[in-house]
Order: sequence, then C-alpha cells, then structure tokens
Amino acid sequence: MIQLNDRRRDRHGAIFITALGIIVILTGLLLAFAQQMRTEALAAANRLSYAQADAIERGAEAWVLAQVESSRPDAIILTQTNAEAIPVGDGHFWLLQPNSTSDSTYTYGLVDEASKLNLNTSSAKRLQNLPNMTQAIADAIQDWRSPAGSATSDGAESSYYQGVQPPFEGYSAKNAAYETVEELLLVRDVTPQLLHGSDLNQDGVISDRESRLGGGLGTSFGNSNFTTRGWFNDLTVYTNEPNTTAAGVKRANVNDPNGVALQKVLTESISAARATAIIARIRPPGRRPSAQFPNIGAFYIASGMTADEFKKVVDQITTSAAANVQGLVNVNTAPREVLMCLNGLTDSDADALIAQRQNANSTNIGWVFSTLATPKAAAISGQITARSYQYTADIVAVAGDGRSFKRVRIGVDALSLPARIVYRRELTSLGWPLPAALHDELRHRSAGAS
Repeated sequence: MIQLNDRRRDRHGAIFITALGIIVILTGLLLAFAQQMRTEALAAANRLSYAQADAIERGAEAWVLAQVESSRPDAIILTQTNAEAIPVGDGHFWLLQPNSTSDSTYTYGLVDEASKLNLNTSSAKRLQNLPNMTQAIADAIQDWRSPAGSATSDGAESSYYQGVQPPFEGYSAKNAAYETVEELLLVRDVTPQLLHGSDLNQDGVISDRESRLGGGLGTSFGNSNFTTRGWFNDLTVYTNEPNTTAAGVKRANVNDPNGVALQKVLTESISAARATAIIARIRPPGRRPSAQFPNIGAFYIASGMTADEFKKVVDQITTSAAANVQGLVNVNTAPREVLMCLNGLTDSDADALIAQRQNANSTNIGWVFSTLATPKAAAISGQITARSYQYTADIVAVAGDGRSFKRVRIGVDALSLPARIVYRRELTSLGWPLPAALHDELRHRSAGAS
C-alpha cells in the first residue's frame, strides 16, 4: 500500500513538473511573441513616421516652387519669407539659411543663388579674393571648366589629374562647365575642409561638437567667425537672368549704332531734349564711336547724365545683345565675402553697400552709383544685378510624432515659368541639422506618444 502511494506521488510529481515546464515554455513563447509584436509595432510606427516625413518634404518642395513663382525676381522678399516650422498636416518643415554674419546662429529661409559667385563665369582673379583662396587653387578652378589647352600659369590639366592616387583613380580634367559646387572636390588641392570648413553637416551653423571634431579649423580660417564654413555658401553654378527690364521688356543696347531704341528710352524716361543731348555726347554727329562701352557704368560716365537721371534708365539699358546674362551677383543679397570679390572693392566699400541696400530699390542697381564713387560703381556695373531667378532650399521635414526626419537640398530655376527643380541632393545621412533643444523636444513628444 505504501509503495502504491509512493508511485502515485512520483507520478503526480512528474505530471506537475511537466506541466510547470510547459507553462514556462508557453510563458517564454508568449513573452517572445509579445516582444516581437512590440518590435514590429515600433518598426511599423517608424516606417509610417518616415513616410510622413517624406510626404512633408515633398510638400515643402511644392511650397518652395509656389513662393519662387509668386515673388520672382525679388530676392529680398523671398529670402526674408518666414520658413521656420511651417506646418504640413501634423508635421513641420524648416528651410535652413546660412546667417551671413554669424556661424553660430540659426536662420531660416530660401537662399538666393545670385548672392554667390558663379563658378562658370568668375575669373581666377575674382575667386582669389575668397577667404583662404590661393592663386594656384583659383587657377585650377578656372582650368577645370576651361577648354583643354588653355591652362593658366598655376592651374592644372589632365596631365595632373591622370596621376591622382586613390580614392580617386586617375581621371581627365572636365574642360566643361561645372554642374554642381560639390564638383570642386575633384579639382586639385580643393579639400572638404576648404569647401565646407568645420560645418560637417552643412547646416550653416558651427556647433561646439563640429568645432572640436574639425580639429581647430575655425582658427585657421581667419578672424571672422563665419569664414569657418568654407566656400560652399559663397559659390554657385546656376545664376542666369533675362536681359530685359523688370517688366520683361527688351532692353536698349547702348552699343547699337542705330541708337533708335536708346533714344526712345531716354526720351520717355527723362525728356526729349536731354535724350538728344546725351546721344550727341556719346555719338558726336558725323563720327562713329571709337569703342563700344564695356558696361553700363562706362556709358553713364560718358553720357554726362546725373545720378537721378541714370536711376530712371539703368534697368532699361544694356551693353549686350545676348538674350540672357549669366553670373551676375545680386548686390542686394550678397554677403561681404562675395562683395569683396567684385572689381576693386575695399572693406569700406562693402560696408557702404551693405548699409545702404536696406533702403535700396529691389529691382534696380541705380542706388549703387549713389553709394560708391562713380569709377568704382562703373567698374562693378557689369558684374551686378538687383534681380534673382534661381534659389536653393535646404529642407528639413519632421513627422508629427517626431520619430523621423528627412533633409533634402533642392535648386529651383524660375528663369521661365513654371519654376522647376534642377538639383536635388539627399542630406539626411549627415544627421540632425536643427538646434539640439528642438531635437530633444521632438524626442520627448515621440516618447509621450508611444
């Protein structure tokens, strides 16, 4: 009887242990399944969040196109249009805009490409005025785009590039126009540090972390704080504008020997008597002009017009028969570094332009002739404009739950309508570009929603 009870207890114990084991296994499976479901739910939420960020970024592109089309060619209006935390559904987007006087301040808005030097039209002499630019690098930049066989004294041709070591195997000089500013990294002696400085994530702001990681690059880029961002924000490949008035009317060519169009402009804008006097002064009766005017500043000096008279006609005249003019710098928006690359300008000249342009006519460069000495204004008159038709937008789109963001830089050309995107570069992999405090706020929002 005792043995029977012992066997029963052993059998019950075995059953209990087996049941307990099954419970443990089922519990483990349940926990694993729950963890897998939680992981899948988080992954699904992240995928949804990224899809939302992507949709917001596309919405931002449409917003940019609409803004440019509605206000072109007034770069002052467009660059000052609010572009901080613009709502799209539950999310928002920002347009990063480098601050022209500080590399530690976040600003937001469209970037005027005409505020920069055009790599395809600027001579090595002009490029050499950029901070930390050497004659050898400036010459190499010009040679890269120039026809083969036209190398400058200190430049580089295919014979140099074919001997380049990895990571770039030997290659030939392009000898054609630049298509992007980043293409400079193929040019001899141009390094990422020279192009972007300490701005590792290319957001226009040098953070403390970037200063540390940059190995002290900030001090090697001169005394001005904002030069630590390198050349990228001062260069472009896009600037192009119609050789017409702000109203789209064909300009009168002052070099046209016929002179009918010029006479009409002068008569309608000033007076018939003054028009006759000005024409007689630049083209004495019975004599052909000895030389063509290289720019409208030279015409102004020769014409004997007053500054007020010139302001009335400056947008209606030209020295070129070309339908479009490339590479002009918008004197209303250009930063100091770019202004200093214009012919013969000094620090005090740049200061005067920056101070005076606050009240300038946004579509007319006549005010420059009242701000600078006449010879200096004339010298830069063929290099400047007051209108812009190309812009870039550095878009940061964030989903409503803060889980995901997307960053894309686009280039927009509004030379003809509708405006179109001519450049797009994905920059999300460079990391979070907005203030760290905003990142923390978005992360907390996401955690609270989980």
